[in-house]
Amino acid sequence: MFNLGDAIGEAINSFFSNLFNDLISSFANTLANIWSTSLNVLSLPLVKNGIVYAQALAFTLLVLKVMNEAFQTYILYQNGDSDADPSGLLIRTAQAVAIIAALPWIVLQIFTLGTKVASDVASLGTGKTGIADWAFLLSTGGGLVLILFGLIVVISFLIIAIQSTIRGAELALMAVLGPIMALNLTANNRSMWSAWLRQVIIICVSQAVQIFMLQGALSMLTSQVVSSEGRLYVFGWLWVTIKSPKYIQQIVYSTGLGAAVGGTTRQAGSVVIMRKMMAMK
Repeated sequence: MFNLGDAIGEAINSFFSNLFNDLISSFANTLANIWSTSLNVLSLPLVKNGIVYAQALAFTLLVLKVMNEAFQTYILYQNGDSDADPSGLLIRTAQAVAIIAALPWIVLQIFTLGTKVASDVASLGTGKTGIADWAFLLSTGGGLVLILFGLIVVISFLIIAIQSTIRGAELALMAVLGPIMALNLTANNRSMWSAWLRQVIIICVSQAVQIFMLQGALSMLTSQVVSSEGRLYVFGWLWVTIKSPKYIQQIVYSTGLGAAVGGTTRQAGSVVIMRKMMAMK
């Protein structure tokens, strides 16, 4: 038998559940969209011209650098130095040429992957929020506390949005500096290239991590897993959300992730050059 009271209760519960979930999804998707629009900076004429100029300059410097290193290697080889490695210099030079030529494609692929991950994280569900959860939120101090939390969330959101736009500018700068940093590939110690690659990884990964942490902070507002006295956890999550790029930087620099990805990137650059050479035949 149809019960009007139960139907109204279910409708109200569904409304509040969808309201909070839509609010969280809106925040997350907005941040993901802001980050995805940063891809347009790589299409700006100034950035594209800067990359082409940096590539031309890098190739010119590479010729001079390799000539100098080849001369030094030849002298050491003639004197029986075991550290002299002409074949190694040739391989490193080929890697540098491949990376310099393919760098715009490499940066685009890393950025596209970061954007896809951020969009996927933004679509993660945070669970259902019913009337009981809203009542739990209001029971922690009434409207004043709710307004305070709302202001803190909005300020945190604006800070993260600003960080996203800054990362877009950083990405453009990294794309222009990349060909010059790739000159370091001819050296045995590739610290400059590794530092550049680590920074690109940090830029492209930070957004997804921040979106995840912001979703967690918002979902905690109505989570009865924590007590009303545990609302300070929300502040902790928001603080980590803002500071997470620094934490990612520490992890990337301490684990050698940049060096591992660097090997894959050099191989990808070599494949691109080989394809271009085969297409010219």
